[in-house]
Amino acid sequence: MAEERQEQEDNLMKSDSSEAAGPPASVPKTLPDAAPQKDRTTQMAEFIDKWLGNSATRGVLRRLTKRCPKCGRRTENALLAYATGKSTDMCLGCRFSRFLMSKALDSMIARTDISREMAKQHLADPMWRKGLASVLEGIAKYGPAKPFTAYAPFLVVWNISRLCNLKCRHCYEFADKPRPDELNTEQALAAVDKMADAGVAYIAVSGGEPLMRTDFFEVARRIHEKDMAFSIATNGTLLTKENVQKLKELNCIYVQVSVNGATPATHNWFRGVNAFEKTMQGIKNAVKHDLTVGISMTVTSHNYKEVPAAIELSERLGAQFFMHYNFIPTGRGKNIQELDITPQQRENLLKLLASQNSRRKIKLLSTAPQYSRVCIESHAATIAMTHFDYASPEMTESIRFLADFIGGCGTGRLYCALEPNGDIESCVFIPIRLGNIKTDDFLGVWHNNDVLKKLRDRSAFKANCGVCEFRNVCGGCRARAYAMLGDVQACDPGCVRNQESWGRLVKNV
Repeated sequence: MAEERQEQEDNLMKSDSSEAAGPPASVPKTLPDAAPQKDRTTQMAEFIDKWLGNSATRGVLRRLTKRCPKCGRRTENALLAYATGKSTDMCLGCRFSRFLMSKALDSMIARTDISREMAKQHLADPMWRKGLASVLEGIAKYGPAKPFTAYAPFLVVWNISRLCNLKCRHCYEFADKPRPDELNTEQALAAVDKMADAGVAYIAVSGGEPLMRTDFFEVARRIHEKDMAFSIATNGTLLTKENVQKLKELNCIYVQVSVNGATPATHNWFRGVNAFEKTMQGIKNAVKHDLTVGISMTVTSHNYKEVPAAIELSERLGAQFFMHYNFIPTGRGKNIQELDITPQQRENLLKLLASQNSRRKIKLLSTAPQYSRVCIESHAATIAMTHFDYASPEMTESIRFLADFIGGCGTGRLYCALEPNGDIESCVFIPIRLGNIKTDDFLGVWHNNDVLKKLRDRSAFKANCGVCEFRNVCGGCRARAYAMLGDVQACDPGCVRNQESWGRLVKNV
């Protein structure tokens, strides 16, 4: 094992020595045991792919996207009725919509190897159902564009407070003390209701340290009651047995714990305090309570060589996922921007993750959208679709479609962010205010904001990002483009295909 790790570390360091380090720029629930050996994302791709070429489908979907004043969201209700066989509480118009949806689903399922019962099991899961409803409504509104834009954000990353018990060097939120204008409990619960009404499937609660907010579990309970999935991103120090048990009771589907090194010295250097042992114990508590645990590692030149050891540590702790996070020089991270890794180092890191994925029990993901390209180019055993999902290439015909459809960087298409004061942003790493959930129509912002329109138009991206053959499956990290070049449509200078932009940045340091 030690020899294998040394080889992995050596491969990471095989970067072009002429490159100077310069300025930096979901987990789905487990399927029932009876499920076929295809992951959920690939199965959803089969659903979508069969529908896209059908002109009658668009007509059905356009009808379904109209909200019923009595019954609410027609698409989701029709999918729920299909799953349960019950539609007694629906008005006559919604019953007819349910009839159309049932016929369309039956026709489509007949062309796949997914059974009707399996489809019903999926659709009984609120996150899967809401996600599929948003996909179908998105096709009706935006067409079968590649990459795809959902009708409502599938995922909202909610920085619920800036209050934190650590002081991490790379923190995008500049977390320390709470802002005076942060949402109070009543406003936070109202925000949950608004997101539920819009059709959001999944809320990832972050911070600051979410568990320091005194009403965290009250807000989490509201998310659960509204049939939305939720996860938490935490530094792990407050994952006590009591808190972990509460997360379990509220059906928290994923606990992401930040670990920034395989050794106490490296981790504590990032965290600003001696937090390693408390974080390790928090992870053990979560694993012991059978929560799905992912370990996230923001990689810089300071901890780059420790990635292989960190993956091994994650496996020993019992985590199911290891997530490489791109370092974005925003918030407090601006102060250490010289620690960014080079494009070639990032490429080597992504190749390591891709090559190791099928050989390990733990799943290796990355927020770098280039990971999709690397997986495809290296014929990896799994292909990363976004930073919160992946697919198995069992179905070779649908995989490239799936990658094109989901499309790497999902900011402004599949997810957005919410700040502690309710400000809506496209991504937690892109501090551009789009509106505020207290005062603005959430879906109105999602559908009409000019910044989001720019993020969705990849043909307008600059330099290689606009013409790259992998534009649809990757798109470049928009947060790095904005942080480093001040333009959400600029190229991602952290990619090996944008070496010229990187070289100019390094030269200007």
